[in-house]
Amino acid sequence: MRARDTRGYTLVELVVVVGIIGLIAAVAVPQMSSNDEHRVHIAAIEFADAMRFARGEAMRLGIPHGFSIAADTKTLQLFRLDSKTFPATRVYDVRNPVSKQLYKIAIDNHPFAGASNVLASANFRAACVTADDIYFDAQGIPRCFNPETVLLESFDVKLQLDQYASAVRLDGLTGRVTV
Repeated sequence: MRARDTRGYTLVELVVVVGIIGLIAAVAVPQMSSNDEHRVHIAAIEFADAMRFARGEAMRLGIPHGFSIAADTKTLQLFRLDSKTFPATRVYDVRNPVSKQLYKIAIDNHPFAGASNVLASANFRAACVTADDIYFDAQGIPRCFNPETVLLESFDVKLQLDQYASAVRLDGLTGRVTV
C-alpha cells in the first residue's frame, strides 16, 4: 500500500492567507475615491499653496509675483510682473517647483481636488480695476495689479462642491494665507 502524498495546502489554509492579504491591502492602500468634502478642501489647499509660493518668490527674488483667478474656468495661475514695460505686464512663466510645469491650477482637470463653484472677492484700500489679479511686491505686500499703488486689505476665495465649501483668505496687512 502506498502512502498519500501530503504536499500542498488545504483549502482552509488558502482562505486564511487570502483573508489576511485582503485585510492588509484594505488598511495599507488609501481610499482613492475621496468624498466631496475632502475634494473641495484639497482644492482650497492647492490655491493657498500657490498664493504662498507667489509671495515667497516675490520676496526671494525681489521681483513682484502674483496670481490671477478666473472664477469662470475655476483656475488659478501664477505670474511674475515685468516692470520694465509701461504699464507693467503679467508674464505667465512661473513654474511649479515640483512638477516643473507652468504653475496653473485647473480644478476641473485636477485628479484629487474639485469645486463646482469658485467665488473670489477682494477688498482694497482704494479702487482696483482688476480685483482678481493680486501681486506681491518685493517685501511680500499684496497689491492690486491695476493700479499698482493700491494695497490689498483682504482677498477671499470660496470654493464650493455640492453642499461642502472651503475658503482661502489672504490678509492684506500680513500677507498671511489661511484655509
